[in-house]
Amino acid sequence: MPSVDYPIFLRVEQGVGRVVQQLGLEDGAWQIAADVYRLNLYSRLTGRAAPGGAVSDEQLARAIRESFTQTNDAAYREMVELATDAALSAYDRVVSRNVKQARAQLAN
Repeated sequence: MPSVDYPIFLRVEQGVGRVVQQLGLEDGAWQIAADVYRLNLYSRLTGRAAPGGAVSDEQLARAIRESFTQTNDAAYREMVELATDAALSAYDRVVSRNVKQARAQLAN
């Protein structure tokens, strides 16, 4: 029977910790992307910045309802597409930053 090498278990445990940490970072990146989406779509629909720099689901829903009579389908689809692109770009930037930080930490 092979002997048990405890440092391997420690390395596995550390690796699991990194995976859990990475999942937390990805959740944070998705939250930032969702916030960017709401802010971007709100400002496109209303023509103004969000009060307090954040948009609740209720505020966004109200802006969508109010713009329905003023915005045609093609313009609305374009606004949604632009807001989606901005959100995905924000997600990519956050994940890229997180990956760079993780690599720097592993190098140390």
